[in-house]
Amino acid sequence: MKRALLLATLATAPLTICHAAATEAAQFWQDSTVKWNFRYRLEQVQPDGALADALASTLRSRLTVNSGQWTLATNQSLSALIEADHVALLGGDSYNSTVNGQSRYATIADPDGLDLNQAALLFKAGSNSLITIGRQRLNFGDQRFIGSVGWRQNEQTFDGIRLSQQFSPTLQLDMASLHNANRVFGPDGANADLHGRFNLAQAQWTMAADQVLQGYFYDLDFDTVSARSAGTTGLDYKGGARGFKWQAALARQHDAHAALADYELNYHRFELSYPLGKVTVKGILERLGSDGQNAFQTPFATLHAFNGFADMFLTTPVKGLREQAVQLAFPVQKAKATLSWHRFHSDVASLHYGNELDASLAYELSSQWQLLGKVAFYQADTLQADTRKFWLMATYQP
Repeated sequence: MKRALLLATLATAPLTICHAAATEAAQFWQDSTVKWNFRYRLEQVQPDGALADALASTLRSRLTVNSGQWTLATNQSLSALIEADHVALLGGDSYNSTVNGQSRYATIADPDGLDLNQAALLFKAGSNSLITIGRQRLNFGDQRFIGSVGWRQNEQTFDGIRLSQQFSPTLQLDMASLHNANRVFGPDGANADLHGRFNLAQAQWTMAADQVLQGYFYDLDFDTVSARSAGTTGLDYKGGARGFKWQAALARQHDAHAALADYELNYHRFELSYPLGKVTVKGILERLGSDGQNAFQTPFATLHAFNGFADMFLTTPVKGLREQAVQLAFPVQKAKATLSWHRFHSDVASLHYGNELDASLAYELSSQWQLLGKVAFYQADTLQADTRKFWLMATYQP
């Protein structure tokens, strides 16, 4: 009898295992989600000087698929993510996309094409550990150093592995080891990828609901632009009290790996804002230091969010950059508006680069539709040329 029972158990065990695996596989697919996102943008650039005015009319269509979770063991699961972006031209290409050969026009870095934006496996251990392997979006802190450049139609994503560890409700660590950046100039062209060995670490301590301290170290070792190889260490503190909100960020950058120059450069950013009735006033001071031969660089930042909408400082000038800015944020009926003024000058040599005036108006028609209009007016003194930029954008999330 015992022998018969043992034989029956051995015979049915594979079926039980197969049934459990089939159940997990079914759950893996049944819990999957599919999301679409569409973003149309009309962008115009009017530079003084040799370049012709540029106009880009583009539609980005995004498909994002998240799988369900495949349980590997108690409190351990595996899931998958894949995301594709397609940028289409609606009209002519009277702009320099960086790959279309239209170099007589001003640059609008939105090339058309199909790109694999994300493709990753996510391993979750308990509720506090997450390992992501593959192509992924990375936004560290306020994206001043590491970001996805979400403003451009083709995002910046990274290939590698990332660990997110929550030690407590107030303490978190993010670490990533990467070997490629898929840049906004893709999916084709010489600048579509930037290879190297990029090791990132950021720790965050939430001291209170409105008090957050971040510390970070970013080690960038480039294959093809070794002059940019550098190590950056810094602290970023954001706080608030009695209506005031502030930020104080300090960093130091030094040459590393195969970089030819020998330098150590400083960075700081200070912000202070306060609501006056319906208008929130913000003051900004930022410095990207220089020694006269080298300047503090942030090649993986979401640069459009800093130093003015006109994007005149995507690469820090060799003499460095200092910015003083004032921003007003206020409602206009049901819309949200901003108005800001920026003054730019060098960190060394006392050069006044220029001034810039920016404005934006955002309106949410519904939970599915958002509209945005923006303008930027850069008035040059010693850097670049007078430039005017205009944007109209509509986003639809089914």
